[in-house]
Amino acid sequence: MKLLKFRGAPQQLYLSTRSQHEWIQPVGFDTGIKVYNCVARGNVPFIVRNKNFVTWYTCGPTVYNSAHIGHASCFVKLDIIKRILQREFSLNLITAMNITDIDDKIINRSIATKTPISDLVKFYEDEFWEDMRKLNVLRPQLVMRVSENISLIEKFIMRLLNSGDVYKGSDESLLFQIKNYGRLQNVNSEQLANFTVWKAAKKEPFWTTQCGSGRPGWHTECSAIASSIFGSEIDIHAGGIDLKFPHHENEEAQCCAYFSKQQWVNYWLHTGHLMQNSVKMSKSLQNTMTISEMLQICSGDVFRMMCLMSHYRKHMEFSEEYMRAAKAHLETYKNFLINCNVIISNPEKPHVEAALILQCVQESVEKMCSALKDDFDTAECIKIINNLIVNINKMLHNTSQMGNLQEITPLVSACNFVTNTLEMFGFNLSTTQDVNQKSNDVELLNMLTEFRHNVRLTGLEIKNSNLISLCDGLRNDLHKIGVSVKDQKHASIWTKI
Repeated sequence: MKLLKFRGAPQQLYLSTRSQHEWIQPVGFDTGIKVYNCVARGNVPFIVRNKNFVTWYTCGPTVYNSAHIGHASCFVKLDIIKRILQREFSLNLITAMNITDIDDKIINRSIATKTPISDLVKFYEDEFWEDMRKLNVLRPQLVMRVSENISLIEKFIMRLLNSGDVYKGSDESLLFQIKNYGRLQNVNSEQLANFTVWKAAKKEPFWTTQCGSGRPGWHTECSAIASSIFGSEIDIHAGGIDLKFPHHENEEAQCCAYFSKQQWVNYWLHTGHLMQNSVKMSKSLQNTMTISEMLQICSGDVFRMMCLMSHYRKHMEFSEEYMRAAKAHLETYKNFLINCNVIISNPEKPHVEAALILQCVQESVEKMCSALKDDFDTAECIKIINNLIVNINKMLHNTSQMGNLQEITPLVSACNFVTNTLEMFGFNLSTTQDVNQKSNDVELLNMLTEFRHNVRLTGLEIKNSNLISLCDGLRNDLHKIGVSVKDQKHASIWTKI
């Protein structure tokens, strides 16, 4: 154990060895999922305290400016995981988030723009929620603003002050005395510093409390708010990788001291950076853009697909190439569902062994479940969907025979699998696909293909080469706009290319 001294601290502090920071496996319901745990440094069983509900806290935004696409990637990735837990594993999530509406950045922005703080934070909070709506991110059930919860933050700090974990600094601010540190990641002596839990009043907004006149520190806001909602143990605490140290480390240290426990959060989820040309996108580098700006060149569905294509913990590249790949995936899914719907509704169907389709679907379902249980591996899930579509398309299009196939249910099952998976991942299917034939385009293509088929049959019967040439020309024209027409004995089938 290494002894460290800190100037201004009332007593000597100790840096705990790594062995004292082992992850404590919770007691409760084993979900069957394996989740990466930064304390354990590997995948561990995801065990929730209560089978009937799962507690989830997310660090929310500091509302002093427009949210950027780095925020978007974090919140969309976390939204995907929430939906997976709810839809695939039938877990009842209780979700909470804080809104930091008083902070140095907010005060500085208010002064710079000559805008009252109340107006500033309301504008950017409203804009944040509108951005989340456009990205189809589910709103947390509990949203708590810092300015509206000063009393519970005060109680939190006073308990730490009375226990000796917080002390008064030379400027009347209150500081947390770090003891049990380095839980979420290894730290060295240069990274160790007592941090402020209550900032003494200056010529800026402040509250008069038992802590003195001032306002709360950032790390303490989340600790106090989250523990007031969920108590001495939280199943999941989530945020971007930037928050892992020191923010989440400081939260854990405070709450472990507050509750006299070795572990407060059972599972920390951290999303990777958003990158451009292998460089992190950030305001300081001036290589980022607001969510509103991003949505002018990339739809919410396309951005969500980009998030799915990379593992939530890994860094995600934002580029035109990656965007095109995401668009291509969505177009493939859309065309597959439309084509299957045409086949299902057509009396004449390809002669395909139903058992082969059913086997393909069953294998995909099993692989999907395994991928989701493996730390929510959505990138693998996308590969599984793509392989399913490729295999079924081969079965449907590589046959020259047509028949009155009675066992159409396996093909319907394949459509349901793709549709349900996309819905689980949070796609807005009303804009992604048309599986119920309400689209005018689908109806028009059905009528056009049937008319062409009848004209072609007439041409063949009366041996009129002009009619046959016109039908061939129409088929070629349709191919140019992405529609393939395949002539069979009793019908013609169109598919999107």
